Amino acid sequence: MKVSGLKVLPALLALLPLAAQAESLGFKGADLGSPLARVASDPRHACRVVNTPIGDTICSLRQGELETIAGASVASLFYFYDNGQLSGIQISIAEKDFQRVVDALAAKYGAGALKSERVKNLKGVEHENRTWLWQFPEASLEAQRYAGRLDKSVIRYNDDTAAARVQQRRAATARDPRQDL
Repeated sequence: MKVSGLKVLPALLALLPLAAQAESLGFKGADLGSPLARVASDPRHACRVVNTPIGDTICSLRQGELETIAGASVASLFYFYDNGQLSGIQISIAEKDFQRVVDALAAKYGAGALKSERVKNLKGVEHENRTWLWQFPEASLEAQRYAGRLDKSVIRYNDDTAAARVQQRRAATARDPRQDL
C-alpha cells in the first residue's frame, strides 16, 4: 500500500502540540513583535517611555480597568516595547488562580517543561515554587507560581532576542555619542 506524503502531512500536523504549529505568541491579540499602536490605541492602556533591559516603552492597564486570563482576574498587566515592537508581556495574577491559568496555557501551547525549587517565606517556612516554561524559536512563555510573594503568580511572554538587541544598540550609542543626539 502506497501512502502519499500529502495525505500523511495533515495527520502528522494533528499530532504536533499546538505550540509547534503556532505562528505567534501573545496575549489577546497583542503578539510578540506587534506594533506599539496595537496596545497604545486602546484607551484602557497608558504608555510611557522607560529605559529597561528589554525595551524603551511600557504600556499598562489604566487604574480601574479590568482584564482576565483564563477566567482569572489580572492584578497587573505590562507590555514592553523596543523600537515600537512588542518584546515582552508580564501578567500578575493571584496564586490561587495559578493552576487554572497553567492548565489553559498547556491546552493552548502543549505541555511545558516544569522546574521546581524551594522558597522560604519571611518566617522561614519552605514552599515549592513551580515554574512552567514553553520554549519557541526566539521566544518563550513562563508561568511562575510564586513571584516575589506567596500570594502572587506571574506569566511572562518573552522575545528572547530583545535584551541582546537593546544591549547592542545601547553599547553602540555609548561608543559613538553622536548617535545619542
